[in-house]
Amino acid sequence: MKKLLGLGSAIFLAVGLTACGTTTSGKDVEDIINSSIAASEKLESFHVKMEMEQDIIPAAEDAEKVTQESTIEMDYVTEPLGLYQTTEMTMMGMPIEAETYFTEEGMYTKDSMSNQWQAAPKEMSDSIVQMSKDQADATEQLKQMKEYIKDVKVDEKDDRYVISFSASGEEYQNLVEEQVEATMPEGLMPKEMLEGLKVNKLDYTYEIDKKTYHPLNFTVNMDFDMEIEGEKVQSVQKMTGSYSKFNEIEDITIPAEVKENVVEMDEAALQGE
Repeated sequence: MKKLLGLGSAIFLAVGLTACGTTTSGKDVEDIINSSIAASEKLESFHVKMEMEQDIIPAAEDAEKVTQESTIEMDYVTEPLGLYQTTEMTMMGMPIEAETYFTEEGMYTKDSMSNQWQAAPKEMSDSIVQMSKDQADATEQLKQMKEYIKDVKVDEKDDRYVISFSASGEEYQNLVEEQVEATMPEGLMPKEMLEGLKVNKLDYTYEIDKKTYHPLNFTVNMDFDMEIEGEKVQSVQKMTGSYSKFNEIEDITIPAEVKENVVEMDEAALQGE
């Protein structure tokens, strides 16, 4: 169950980031995508706050539903690549806090359970660095969305555009699988997990500033089934997010005291084994 919770959250975050990356701007749908590409290329830094709720519902009759809630705040700088993130999470009734620094030097993280700074293995850090670079460049994701342009709706509301998208079925299943593979560090997504992933429904709305084409906030609702190690579960999730501090964040560096008090992270622990 621990692995299912971790991977379920990772899938949701990956798809959520994909949804965010595909909706940054515009008037008509084609203009939205093209303007989004231009705005994404110019964005140097931003802050995002995300709140997530997830219910894991096992298929077994004698198993109980597990609820997970989390709040994530992130400072992100594109060049040089840097990320600082704080996480507050309640998992199976237990509160957990975590702090993470992430640059091209590597990834350093500390949670309230261990209270110890840990450095991710180099191979994993390199993979995450590349993943983050890909996520920062929304161009390819936006181009992919052109294939699904008929399903994207745009409305105007005061000083913003509201983009909405609702999907289910095999057509969107392929896009979800591609994005999960692209946004997950290599080796973290078991093949059988991806093969057993079935998206029942995905809805999201995204609001964009009319003047700057910067994202303002978003909501993602997702319902999917997955199976791993013989366990079948349904995951029902909701994520809301808001953006701020566009191009206001300075370079992110890993403090000396973090580097001086760090231990190497066990790869097995990193993958939740």
